[in-house]
Order: sequence, then C-alpha cells, then structure tokens
Amino acid sequence: MTSAGPRGLGRHLSLSVLMTLAWACRSGKGDAVDAAPAAPSAAPVDRLAPGELIPGTAKAFGIVLPRDLQVDQALTDVVFASGPINAADLANYVRARVTEGDVSVGATATVFDKVKVNGAPNRLLFVRIYAGPMGRGAHVEVRDVTPPPLPDLPNVESRWKQVGLSPDGKLLDPQHLK
Repeated sequence: MTSAGPRGLGRHLSLSVLMTLAWACRSGKGDAVDAAPAAPSAAPVDRLAPGELIPGTAKAFGIVLPRDLQVDQALTDVVFASGPINAADLANYVRARVTEGDVSVGATATVFDKVKVNGAPNRLLFVRIYAGPMGRGAHVEVRDVTPPPLPDLPNVESRWKQVGLSPDGKLLDPQHLK
C-alpha cells in the first residue's frame, strides 16, 4: 500500500478542478455556473413629488377632487369638501386644473374667482381653500357662479314685456302689485 501524502492529495484536487472547468466550458456555461440567476426586471416605481395629490373619483362642477378629500355637502350651486391634506398642496392641485379668472393668496385662504375648469370652458367657478381648525387638514368650497343664459328676445318691446312693463315703462298688469 502506498500513502498519497499531501502531494498526492493536491494532484487529485487540481485534477478534479480541471475536469469541472473543462465540463463547464464544453457545456457553454463558462463562468455562469457560479453566478446567481438574474432577477426579473421590475417596472420603475412611480413616486409622487412632495405635496403632489392623487386625483380621486369625486367631482365638484368638473374639478376632479383629490383622493383624500371627502365631499361633506353637495347642493345645486355649491360643494363643500374636506380632508387630511395640506391647504397649500390643495391650492396647487386646483391651480393646475383651472384657467383664467383671478387667484388671491391670503393668510387664511386661497381664493380662485371666476375661473374656468379645464374641459368645461362655459362654466365659471368660485373656489375657496382654507386650512382646518388648528391647521389640521384642508377645506374647499366650490361654487358655480355661471350667470344664467340671457333670454333670446327679438326686440325691445318683448324685452319690456318680459319684465312686466309696456314699452313706455308702465305696468302691464296693475292688479299684479295688489
């Protein structure tokens, strides 16, 4: 019996390493044998900018309200909503969705007067945004201030008649006042 000793063991190890490398090269895998499998590429994550609000599903006269706002009351000509968001962020959100009109930024509120909603150019709105009590959350009041359409009256006589007067300015029906 012969003893392999440290030299013989080294030859056996190096021979087995060479055989493994030869097999890997022949199979076409090369260095990829030890590499971890590649992770699937994920779609980029969409992140909001600081103060950016996400549009929700509720609308106030054509303005899509942010997701975090809750409609508190909706009447025929006014909508009140509130939520746990910053009033300045809400004002920037509304500013991006309206055109024309006047914008007034004050110490307690931001007011948009006679503005038009993108996509509804025939509607005029008054929007007031203010902070909640103790600066918690924001409130918004959206009013439809669109003037009613003028009647299409063909002449001056029919215009006078519309308001109950004759062309010389006298009452058409004096009994109406009694």
